[in-house]
Amino acid sequence: MASDDNPSSIHHDGPEEDKDFIRDRIRFIHVGGWIGIFSSVSMTIIELYRNELFRVIPSLLFAVIAPFLILGISRHIKNYNKILTGFAVLILLQQVLGAFLAFNEILMLIWYPVFPLTYFFLLGYQRALRWNAAALSLIIIGYVLFPFLNRIPPVSFPIFLSAILAYSVAVVLAWYHYHVIHTYQTRLKQEALVDSLTGALLRKAGLQQLSKLMSQVDRIPDMELSVALFDIDDFKRINDQDGHQSGDRVLVKIADSVHRSIRKGDFFIRLGGEEFLLLLPGQALNHAHSFAENLRRRIEQDVKCSDGTRVTVSIGLTQYRPGGESLSALLHRADHLMYAAKRFGKNKICWQDSGAVAPFAPASSEVHLPGNT
Repeated sequence: MASDDNPSSIHHDGPEEDKDFIRDRIRFIHVGGWIGIFSSVSMTIIELYRNELFRVIPSLLFAVIAPFLILGISRHIKNYNKILTGFAVLILLQQVLGAFLAFNEILMLIWYPVFPLTYFFLLGYQRALRWNAAALSLIIIGYVLFPFLNRIPPVSFPIFLSAILAYSVAVVLAWYHYHVIHTYQTRLKQEALVDSLTGALLRKAGLQQLSKLMSQVDRIPDMELSVALFDIDDFKRINDQDGHQSGDRVLVKIADSVHRSIRKGDFFIRLGGEEFLLLLPGQALNHAHSFAENLRRRIEQDVKCSDGTRVTVSIGLTQYRPGGESLSALLHRADHLMYAAKRFGKNKICWQDSGAVAPFAPASSEVHLPGNT
């Protein structure tokens, strides 16, 4: 996981909603949508007996268009967010048309506390606040212009003011409620994805990201994906000698070195204990080797135990082989290389090219294993 400033921040295109959550939400939209359609049809029938024909347009609009949106969200889940926005646009049109055409009917005002909740459900709390502000502004304009457009007075001002206040209170309460939920959801997601001690992605989230990158490399022939698996040398001795708190301090310092070394777009993963995985998308093996060597040196220079002993890491470095290599095979090879680095004396990089990369000149800190292990 890469970070420019905050090691615990996640860089990605955007959070993906859970599929089960989306299915539940779609089921709720089906139920709520058909209740809304039934209500709109009922309002249309009631108003047909009381008003001119064109004044039923606001209530009729939802009943006519909403079934197509409900059908669309069932058949085209990929357009899920666009369809939710479509529902919001439809409700906004219904509100505005009601303000301009039917503001002489108190019956219309009973729905005002419902509209803010609908926007928050459809759009999320940040967008919903802006949409509600726009809706309130248009409603007020509609109330002012209604007598000039329709040649009849609107509902009395005290009734109108009461409706606007009820709408505003509903907006504030809904915003607070959704804001609190969003804050705790973000916190829970952070705890589920990110290791609180090191700021690295946890194993499950990290391996999911690796799987995505492998699929991306399979689709883009020129893209390369290097992976570096490293383990802290003699970490058990550090814990036994200085206690687990000292071990935690070492983990934090090493994580800080990693966060200061990786690029935006790289991923830092804690597989468990003192074992970590780095995903380096877009890096050829020779560039990944230079990065790994710089990281190894930085850790050796910057991280020390309480007694001044330098802390070192052993690194296994390899590349994903596109065209069907499994995630377990890639990790097994990186793990094999990392343990080879330990066997060769620790504080080393053990790497393996795929035959397409020129071998590196041997050095005391690196071991080259040729072939396709």
